[in-house]
Order: sequence, then C-alpha cells, then structure tokens
Amino acid sequence: LPRAFWYLAKAQQGRREWLLAAQSYQRLVEGFPEDTLADDAQLETARSYRRLWRKPALDAQYGESALAAYRQLVGLFPDSPHVKGATAEAAGLEEWFATKNYDIGKHYLRRKMYDSAIIYFRDVMRLYPKTATARKAGLKMVEAYRTIRWNDEAKEVCTNLRQSYPTDAEVRQACGDVTAAVAPDR
Repeated sequence: LPRAFWYLAKAQQGRREWLLAAQSYQRLVEGFPEDTLADDAQLETARSYRRLWRKPALDAQYGESALAAYRQLVGLFPDSPHVKGATAEAAGLEEWFATKNYDIGKHYLRRKMYDSAIIYFRDVMRLYPKTATARKAGLKMVEAYRTIRWNDEAKEVCTNLRQSYPTDAEVRQACGDVTAAVAPDR
C-alpha cells in the first residue's frame, strides 16, 4: 500500500496535480511512518505544496503548508538524508514570506499608514531575522519612525541594525556610524 500511494502521487505530480500529489504523499507518511519511503514522501509533500505558491504576492496558504511539511520532515525524520535539503528549501520559503510582509509594509508606507507599515516591518525582522529582507525591513522601519518623529524607537531599531549588520554601508548611512558618534572617554 505505501508503494501504491507513492506511485499515485508521482503520477499526480506528472500531471501537475500538486494538491492531489501532496495529499497522496501525506497519506503515505501518516499511514506508514516506519516505511522507507516515508521521509521521501514527506519531502515531496512539501515540494508539492511549494509548487502551488508561485510567487510571494499571492495567497500564502500553500506556502504555509509547505513550510509546515518541511518542518515536519525535520521533526519526524531527523536522521534523514533529506534534512539538509529540506532546511535549505524552507529557508527559501521564509525569504518569500519575508518579502511578502516587506512588500505589504511598503504598501502601507507609501499610503502614509505608518503604524501598519511598522507592524509588517517589525514582523519581518522578528519572524525572519536570517533573511536578506530583514535588513531592508529594518531600514524602512527607521524611515517610518523618523517620519512620524518617534526618534527613540528609531534609535532602538538602529542599535539592533548596527549589531546585526556592523559593516553594512546602508545601515551606517541610515543610522549613522556609532563609532564616529561616540567620543572616547578621557
């Protein structure tokens, strides 16, 4: 029966029926977690869901399902040879989630809805700190805080940005160079 689910799912992938394929792979994992194909099926479940989320601007429901499936692979099968690849693919998805929230924040910033923009930029930095988008979100958050004259909050974000990106030129330009601003004690 596990092989039947496997080949059914493979056939569904071949027909680009990603949702049906993900469901068939998941039935294999749930019904036969000790089978040798279970970790392979879990990886393919995640990949099938991932194919349904074609770009960050679209609804992220399938992206969330894919991310959950990648995390489930790591949790259920920590010794699987697929863990390293799944972790890398999950990081790519996290970058997409960060990009989605960043773009929403920019949308609110353009419309001068600063509180909403700050919420989205903060979420990018909090939820996806290892993504490339986190730095851009921090810079936009500083811009939003300064626009509404919340200088203490802007300084706090700048402190975090300096710690996270000590050699970044954009961070130094937006936040100032802390080494130049602090006079030595004498």
